[in-house]
Formats: sequence, C-alpha cells, structure tokens
Amino acid sequence: MTETGATTRSRTDLVVGALFLALGLYLVVSATALPAGSGGLPGSGFFPRIIGIVMALLSAALLVNTLRGSSTTAFDLSHGRVIGGVVGLTFVYLLLWGTGLFALRTFVFLVLFLRFLEQSWRASLTVAGALTAAIAAAFQYGLRVSLE
Repeated sequence: MTETGATTRSRTDLVVGALFLALGLYLVVSATALPAGSGGLPGSGFFPRIIGIVMALLSAALLVNTLRGSSTTAFDLSHGRVIGGVVGLTFVYLLLWGTGLFALRTFVFLVLFLRFLEQSWRASLTVAGALTAAIAAAFQYGLRVSLE
C-alpha cells in the first residue's frame, strides 16, 4: 500500500473511532436518566448503557491501534453495492419493527445481510437460524421480554 493510502486510512480510522467513541459515551450518559431495572429485570436504560459501553470500548481500541500505527482496517468505500444493500436492508428491517413475527423477520434479515457480505447460502441459513434462535431464547426465556 502507498504512503498516501495508509495516511488516508489512518485519518479515516481516527475520525470513525472518535465519532463512535463520542456516540458510545453519549449513550452511556443519556442512559443514566433511564431506569436500569428492578426485580431482576432490565429497565429501559439497560440496553442503551450496555451498547454505549461496548461501542466506547471498541472505538477506543480502534483509536489506540491507529495511533500506534497497527491499524489493519479493510473497509473500502469502493464496495458501494454492498454498503447500499446493507443500509437499505437495515432500513426496511427497522421500518417493519413492531409488526410482529420477530423471529421470521430477523431470520430473513440475517440471511440477506450475510448474502450481501458474500457468504454462501448454506452458511447464511445456518448462522441466521442459530442467531435468531439464540436471540429469541435469550430475550423470551432468559430476560422474560417478549419480542412480539
């Protein structure tokens, strides 16, 4: 890779890392205004806080790796079809949120998502099925939260 390409990649990693760190910290801070939960059940502030913490940790790791010069980002904006497909697919999935059939909707979303990432049909179906089952079981039986 050329020096210009490495510099552009480093700048991109720094900007993306900083933006996601700010978003993660915002989620953590704003979630403190929401109830964390009671009686062993998660409240409305539980998931935003956890997502914010994970996002902040991952973006901080990206920033540290970039500043050390050991970042190995393989993200490339030349894959417009994949990026557009994934964004469009996510948009449709979110539009259908709350319409019921969570498991079916999530399974189809994950299969198509993995296909956009050029995974085989067999792998896409297997992973989507396993993830959908795990998510449904975790929420409905572990957390006792209905997804419908």
